[in-house]
Amino acid sequence: MRPGGARLKGRIVPIVAIVLVACGGPSTTDAPRASAADPPVVLPASALPRMTSDVTSVDVDRLANEVVHPDELQALLDEAGFVSGAQRSFGGGTGAFSRVLSRGLVFETVEGATTFVEWLGDNASEEIVTAERISPALVPDGAVVFRHEPDGCCHNDVPAFLAAWQHGASVLFLHVGGPRANTRAFVELISSYDREG
Repeated sequence: MRPGGARLKGRIVPIVAIVLVACGGPSTTDAPRASAADPPVVLPASALPRMTSDVTSVDVDRLANEVVHPDELQALLDEAGFVSGAQRSFGGGTGAFSRVLSRGLVFETVEGATTFVEWLGDNASEEIVTAERISPALVPDGAVVFRHEPDGCCHNDVPAFLAAWQHGASVLFLHVGGPRANTRAFVELISSYDREG
């Protein structure tokens, strides 16, 4: 399985994120608003210096086309006030991970980010990927972590981990994979990314 996709009913479906419904934020009128001065936060290249990486932007169309029912997600993103997104993709690793995808999404308000998080929490298993939810220690409050174990049906299927959590009006997530991917290394990477948020 590659960080950008997961096997679902015999085909590859790209991964957007899997996140937990965060605690209720302030009302739209009270919530801080994002602006062009609030760029999406991605994992810095220095976090995985032995891997090559590149940064690309993420828009509504890209996110919507990565799920089973794109029209529903596109409407949700519009309603939630999606502002901008970016991702850094890492490859070529020989350590715990061979591939890493970090993605930051910015919304106009905390409430908008919460709306998006709630949708993912309710729909991820049908729209994105089915995986086992795990609860490792030392992850940020509100983070949800999922683990995928290879089922032997595909020689390219490797252990993979997903995590996502909310930082105010932003949502951060990581999707990693590799033959040696493990919970401890993933939790360390989550901590590194959380410090950037």
